[in-house]
Amino acid sequence: MSEELQKAGLFIDDIYRLRVQDPRIANETNELREECLEYANKLDEFKKLAVEFDKIINNYAKDVEKEKLRAIGTQNQLKTMAKQRQAEQQLYQSKIHEKNLELERLKSEYQYLQRVESEQQELINNYLMNQ
Repeated sequence: MSEELQKAGLFIDDIYRLRVQDPRIANETNELREECLEYANKLDEFKKLAVEFDKIINNYAKDVEKEKLRAIGTQNQLKTMAKQRQAEQQLYQSKIHEKNLELERLKSEYQYLQRVESEQQELINNYLMNQ
């Protein structure tokens, strides 16, 4: 009888129910459905992990960008400080040069005044002796 039913496209399963589909194909279909559901669940889990990973990476990227900008700012400050020190050094060097020039001028003037004093003292001494 089961062969006659199969010819008509009807099948009897393990618990003696009448089916339109071959029980082996039905079992394989159910197994495939379960595997597909399992795959879909794993895919959803992977998608959640990927989204979380993306958030983490974006946060790290933001942190890296902040640190990069801070480092650039610090580097610029250091360059500015170096330029300021160099400008100050040049200013001090020019002041030292000016003071050295003034010192030389004052030394020359002092020597001149010593000669003048010496000459005047000599004139005074000569005048006092001649009197």
